Amino acid sequence: KKANPLTVKGKTVSVRYKKLKKKSQTVAGKKAYALSGAEGSVTYVKAKGNKKVSVNKKNGKLTVKKGLKKGTYKIKVKVTAAGNTSYDEGSKTVTVTIKVK
Repeated sequence: KKANPLTVKGKTVSVRYKKLKKKSQTVAGKKAYALSGAEGSVTYVKAKGNKKVSVNKKNGKLTVKKGLKKGTYKIKVKVTAAGNTSYDEGSKTVTVTIKVK
C-alpha cells in the first residue's frame, strides 16, 4: 500500500464576540482547514485547546461555545484519512487559530 497523500493546513477564523455573547457560533470545516489529497473517509479529533471549542468528528466543524472571551485561541486538531485498498491510513495534526473580536 502507498502512503496516504493527505495534506491539511489549519487556517485562521474569526468569530464575532457580539454574536458569541448571545449563543454558540459554528465555523464550517471548509473555513477552518485547507484539505486535499485525502484517500478514504476523513475524521477530525480535537487534540488540544480551549474547553469552549469543540470539533465535529465527521466534518471538522468547530463550535465555539457561548461566553468565550475576546482574544486569540489556538486549537490543535488531528485530521485522519482512513485510507482504502490502495492507501494506508494517514493523519496530520494542525493548528486552527480562532480570533474572537
